[in-house]
Amino acid sequence: MQVLTPYLASIDQLTSSSPIDDKKTYIHPKLKNLGCISLVLIREAIAPVIFRNAEQEITDIEWLDDLYVRAVPNKFKYTERSRGLQILRALGVGGKQAQNKTVLYKGQKPADAFDLNTLVFGDSANFDNRVLPVRAAISYSDALSIKPKEQCVDSTFHNRAMEDGTLFDAETKKNSDNLFTRHFIKPGTLMVQVLSTRGQVLPEIGLKHLLLSMGLAGSYGGQTSVTGINIRTHMVGIYADPFEQAITSPYELLKVLQPQANGDLISIKATLHEALQAQHTVSIQGSEAEQWQHELIKAFEKNGSPLEQDYKQAQPKIATLFNEWFS
Repeated sequence: MQVLTPYLASIDQLTSSSPIDDKKTYIHPKLKNLGCISLVLIREAIAPVIFRNAEQEITDIEWLDDLYVRAVPNKFKYTERSRGLQILRALGVGGKQAQNKTVLYKGQKPADAFDLNTLVFGDSANFDNRVLPVRAAISYSDALSIKPKEQCVDSTFHNRAMEDGTLFDAETKKNSDNLFTRHFIKPGTLMVQVLSTRGQVLPEIGLKHLLLSMGLAGSYGGQTSVTGINIRTHMVGIYADPFEQAITSPYELLKVLQPQANGDLISIKATLHEALQAQHTVSIQGSEAEQWQHELIKAFEKNGSPLEQDYKQAQPKIATLFNEWFS
């Protein structure tokens, strides 16, 4: 994976300084440089999964003269950001606060709340009458079903009955009208998604952290207590280039896949890799990327591994980034 180094930040050079005048300078994150890395993924539903907003129906979007399932970025990012915090807690190098509850009190330093997870997934906190914003180094795209929505979605009918098994509400002395339909994405549905970093703002340990946070499978979407683990993640490949390429949009990838939308997972991954490889300077096939990910997971499970040392050595350097940036 050393071929990706030119497109990543150096953990030892996360900050730089610029002059205010001939006597003073200020410290800020290292200026961005050309370089983009994209992880192209296939998210496979392995149990009923629910991706929706306020309405009952599964969220969709019109594209290529049809409707496709659309899982907005946070349906995946929220779970993986949470897993990233758990990884840091397991190693004792971060994750001190709950997700979406980042708070800094008077006398604390930014690094008391911000950590590697902040750098990878982004965060913000109120501090001393200021807002401290950290833009995520990784962008999540929509995840789009490869087949039209009508082939991917089904529904079941339910009722919220009383404990005695009837629809009679003993409190109001009336029959309950709590009948509802649950729409879900069917097992076997494949969705394409792209995770990307640009500007050389992500160090190598950040990329490793992302791969660990993605994991191999997980519970995603709403009402996960019903379905449990419902998504398996497959990697099509990792692609790098000085410039961003339009083909790394999942909407463009659907165009590539239209002729074989009914193909199996292996042929879909091969078709996508061929198209992406042709437009990127560096291409790492999914099988190699997944092998690297498995090696990282094994290393994480081993006490005192080089990976654990990488995390511990990175912690003070990332703390310095946030403390110097915001102080």
